[in-house]
Amino acid sequence: MKRLPSDTPQDSARPLGDHLLEIRRRLWWSLGSFVLLLAPAWSLSAGLIHQMSRVTGPLVFLGPTEAFAARLKLSAVVAIALGAPIFIYHAWRFIGVALTVSERRVFLGALPFSYLLLALGTAFGWFVIVPTGLRFLMGFASADLRPTLSVQACVSFALWTSLGLGLLFQLPVAVGALARWGWVRAATLARYRRHAVIAILVAAALLTPGPDIFSQLLLALPTYVLFEISVALARFLEP
Repeated sequence: MKRLPSDTPQDSARPLGDHLLEIRRRLWWSLGSFVLLLAPAWSLSAGLIHQMSRVTGPLVFLGPTEAFAARLKLSAVVAIALGAPIFIYHAWRFIGVALTVSERRVFLGALPFSYLLLALGTAFGWFVIVPTGLRFLMGFASADLRPTLSVQACVSFALWTSLGLGLLFQLPVAVGALARWGWVRAATLARYRRHAVIAILVAAALLTPGPDIFSQLLLALPTYVLFEISVALARFLEP
């Protein structure tokens, strides 16, 4: 079957050596950007740990290298977040030319939206959910149980929680892609809205560390907003 112009890849066949040279060059550019961003990320990591210690109290480190390793891990994640547009650009320059025009339009439309949602979800996790969770968990302290929180444990807890929220915020992108390919219908999602609300409330009650309704709503309300955005996107993108 003859391809339409919009379904024609934008790159011509090249020798394997050319592709290897290009990917090596773009990897070096990405690695250099990451190394340069480590310095500002290291400064930002101190402020992030200080913000966490305002909830937990002074953190301790149980080994000679633990504090350095925890800050380095946090700095690496921050550097990756700051340099994500650079990394995405080089990845796109390498693989984008092999895509058809229609595929390029889909990816170019989804990438900024996906990055914005990832940043919002991660920030929401770090600055809202993590402090709420730490306050609740610190509430188990008593005369017989005294918390001695290590910086490594707290940083890992905060990073995994924030990453989980960032991935959760990708829900509209995933649903929009499925709707575009015809695998999900907006009418079906809207029909099961009540079921989705109940599922979100149950998940928030199970996943939120605090037993109070406020902590549960902190997770349930943004998740429901994401669901409604997903329904709207599906209605707009479905064929």
